[in-house]
Amino acid sequence: MVNSFPDGVAVVAGGTGGLGAGICLALAVAGCDVAVTYRSSERKAQSAVSDIEALGRKAWASQVDLVDSRAVTKFLDEVRQRFGRIHTVVCAAGPTFKVEYIGRLAAEDWARTMNEDVNGCFNLMRGALGHMRELGGALCAVTTSAVERVPLADILSAAPKAAIETLMRGIAKEEGPSGIRANCVAPGCIDAGIGHAALSAGGTFAEAVKQSTPLRMFGTRDDIAQAVVFLCSGRAKFITGQSLAVDGGLQL
Repeated sequence: MVNSFPDGVAVVAGGTGGLGAGICLALAVAGCDVAVTYRSSERKAQSAVSDIEALGRKAWASQVDLVDSRAVTKFLDEVRQRFGRIHTVVCAAGPTFKVEYIGRLAAEDWARTMNEDVNGCFNLMRGALGHMRELGGALCAVTTSAVERVPLADILSAAPKAAIETLMRGIAKEEGPSGIRANCVAPGCIDAGIGHAALSAGGTFAEAVKQSTPLRMFGTRDDIAQAVVFLCSGRAKFITGQSLAVDGGLQL
């Protein structure tokens, strides 16, 4: 996919997470400079910057609270000043959440998760539009295959991502005339990030998930990263408003 991106920079929110770090590297391999946001771990952020720079690309990391719309605006303005054109924006950020049945879920946990996940993604994508309308570009949100097949006790994963997928479809429809494309990548059970923690916890969970997945395997962070890079690249120039399930057939 080298040379399938224009000059400028790709922004990855949550670029220090299990999936986000892989997306940053894949974008760098594809020829992109990358600006990264992180929530708390400066060490991981600097490691991500070093890994990107080791591939011959420019990189910069900034701590940003995506729920703070003013902070997001300030970050995007600085990215524009540092790198020039913003051609790609990826939201790979997401809050930690409880695995719990709906009837036992605290209202406070629901409100916090929806605020951090949905409003954070909204602030990022809305803020990016003003920087991208002149020359166009690509937006991508990492969601979940649970939107289509809701697992038990996993509503705090599925519900916010369902709202985000609707948001991205709305952007695709409204901003298409400006040359802005908006898509989602919906991971299934991925052996990275929070998925790795669940799969390595022992017990029967991992085997049960594998048996319910037609390909009888777990995905990797590179599976997600390559899907994101494709949808954001010029090779997907006629694809918008879509959610690509990368789940080994789990939705079927």
